[in-house]
Amino acid sequence: MEKNDLINIWKEGNQEMLKTKIFTRSELEDFLRPKVRKATLSLNFNIFVYMAVLLATMVLIGIDLYGYRSNPIMLKVLIPMFVISSSFFGYGVFLLNYIHQINRNESDLMGSINKKLKVYRTHYEIWMWMMSISLLFLIFALNSMVDNDQGTYRINRPYFFAIMNLAILLFIYGVQKVAQFVSLKSIKVYLKDLQNEALEGSCQLEEDKKRYRIFAVILVIIFTGLLIWGIIKAKMSF
Repeated sequence: MEKNDLINIWKEGNQEMLKTKIFTRSELEDFLRPKVRKATLSLNFNIFVYMAVLLATMVLIGIDLYGYRSNPIMLKVLIPMFVISSSFFGYGVFLLNYIHQINRNESDLMGSINKKLKVYRTHYEIWMWMMSISLLFLIFALNSMVDNDQGTYRINRPYFFAIMNLAILLFIYGVQKVAQFVSLKSIKVYLKDLQNEALEGSCQLEEDKKRYRIFAVILVIIFTGLLIWGIIKAKMSF
């Protein structure tokens, strides 16, 4: 079967006839290679986004360093934050370069997938924690810049402040973890199909995605309806 024939059958939605068919390794690699790239695209894009966040964080911290230049306590907080943010940014550069090196050598797709899985399970896991912390730095830097009172900054409720920051940290990490899980699940399916020289897993994955899209649309409709209902009720109460 030619590569274009396989793609056409897939696009026409005839996945059932592909589930039990055995393909050559080259056919599967040609077909699955763009799907693997697409599955990792969101994770790679996440790295770019948070590197931009880190740049913004460092700029804000730099502004705060000037604004609190006569406050030794704030300097002891801001200087380590700037150093840590810079280190995180450097790690992001390293991670992007590492992934780029893997992408350049995709002649062996199975080997490339295994390397990517290792990166996303280890290095990317570290990156997710870094990004969760960096967003806390960004929030703190922004708040301290806005609430700068002639070089002083006060946290009125430190315990509440600590709890809220912990909650934000875990929430941000959790959101990233879900996105990572979805992408890695797809990559693992493609790897299994390569090993089995069949497309059964990819076909099932495509069917699952269709159900998820329908479910997402239903949720959007429900929440939109609730929002409209809430607005109408609010207007009627006035």
